[in-house]
Order: sequence, then C-alpha cells, then structure tokens
Amino acid sequence: MPKLISIVIPAFNEEDVLEELGSRLKAMMATVPGYDFEIIIVENGSSDTTLDKLLALRQECPLVKVVQLSRNFGYEGAITAGLNYARGDAAVMICADLQDPPEMIPQFIKKWEQGYDVVYAIIKRRSGVSMWRKFLYANAYRTIHWMGGRVIPQNVTEFRLMDRKVYSVLNSMEERNRFIRGIVAWTGFRQTGIPFNRPARFAGESKADMLTAITTAMNGIFSFSYIPLKLAILIGFVVSLASFVGIFLEVGLFLIYGQVIPGYYSTLVIVLFLFGILFLFLGIMGIYMERIYDEVKQRPIYVVKEEYGFE
Repeated sequence: MPKLISIVIPAFNEEDVLEELGSRLKAMMATVPGYDFEIIIVENGSSDTTLDKLLALRQECPLVKVVQLSRNFGYEGAITAGLNYARGDAAVMICADLQDPPEMIPQFIKKWEQGYDVVYAIIKRRSGVSMWRKFLYANAYRTIHWMGGRVIPQNVTEFRLMDRKVYSVLNSMEERNRFIRGIVAWTGFRQTGIPFNRPARFAGESKADMLTAITTAMNGIFSFSYIPLKLAILIGFVVSLASFVGIFLEVGLFLIYGQVIPGYYSTLVIVLFLFGILFLFLGIMGIYMERIYDEVKQRPIYVVKEEYGFE
C-alpha cells in the first residue's frame, strides 16, 4: 500500500496565489507516483475570496481538504490545526505564498526514505527582501540559535517534512505560545536540512511585517531560553558592584584628601540608569508571566468554523 503524505498549508488572504499553488502541487505530485497525497489547507480567517478559491480548487482536485478557522489564529495556530487533521505517514508544512517551492518536497521524501525523521529547508539567500530586513533576519536567527542552547539550526524555516511519530508528538503538546521550529528541534529524532534559495512571493503582499518578524523572534527566544532572566541577575550584580565601588571611592577620597565629589547631574544620571535597568528586567519577567498566564487559561490554540472534504 502506498505511503500517504499530508501537505499542510496555512492560507490567509492568499487569493492571488492559490491557482498557481494548486497547479504546482499537482505537477509535483506527478513526479512521485509511488505515494498518495492529501492536501490540507487551513483558511485562517481571510477577509478576501481565499475560501471561495479554495473550494473551487477542491472541486478541481479532490485531494484538497479545507479547514476554515473562525478567525486568524496566526501561523502557528493554523499549522497546529492542519497537523491535527493530518493522517499521513509523514506531513509536510509549507507556506501558500510559494516562497517555499513545492518542487523541493520530492527531495524531502527521498531524505525521509533514507531514515531521517525530520527534513527541513535552510535558507541560503532571500529574494525580494531589503538588505535591512536580511540583516535583521540573520541576527535574529543567530540570537535564537545562541539563546536556545544551539538546538535550533540557523536560517531554518517551517518548510519541512516530519515523520508521523514526530508530528504526533507536536499534536500531543498543549503549549499555547508555540514556536514550531524550536519545538521540532527540541523533540530530537534524526534530522537533516536541505539548503535552498528562497524566492520572492509569487503574488500578493507579505503578511509578515516587521512587527510580526520581531514578535516571532521574541517568541523563539522566550520559548526556549532562560538567558534573559539570568542576564537580569548578572547585570543587577554588576550594577550593584559598580555602585558599591563608587561609594567606597567617594568615601576614600573624602577621608584621604578631604575631597567631596560634587554634582547633582551625575547622581541623576546614575539614578535614571538604575531605574531603566530595573524596569527593563521587570518587563522581561512580565513577558514570562504573560506566557504562564496564557498557559494557565488553557484556551484552545484554534477554533474551527467549518470543514470541507473530511467526510
């Protein structure tokens, strides 16, 4: 019996790319005839005609199944929904905007058949992105890699294939603040990467603005690292030590030379600096507390409005 590959695709306001996406997926599947496929597209609260285009695509290709969410639950929520519906021996996560080339999926399958449980794509070069954004992406990946204990590979994307036993572990997790790249790396298993040059979007506008990119990077850091909290302790110790040294220096100058160090301005600067450090790390602790609060509430990661093709 042929192995089943589930292709999971989140889609938010992607009406301009869906026809091309369907065409390229069908062409890709024709190159690996020894496998069965199901295509699970998660409509993530779009405000355009994405759902209508998906239902039309389903009429042309019965392999397409559509999960409509009640609103936009973010990329991680949509991917989680798709993986929960997947039935395949392996699942492929891919973006709808065609920056993740479907033509790479046969390479993923080949590596999977060689015994790898996770095969992910590694970005070598980005097209259609400003130099400033490339710089931010590169340094965000380095920071996440370092703060995450060097578990999360650099320049890795969510575009990947996972064996059923891997995505079953993800499905069993109940984390609300998800950073799937990190979670998959954390699970272990045998993993490998395939480098590729990431093309620009086929059409439409990117949904990942600068704020979204920064939020994603922060999510990666705070999900897999306690270093910010440890830095708070370290910097607090250094600042306190510097304050004590300043006090002893002032007392010593007064006792030895009778010299008093004047200046309200320097005192004000030091006080403002210390309060700045204090509020910075109160903010860091607040972020961790916010994440704990989200987990305690135990709200669902996504809410399904309608299903098409799962009968």
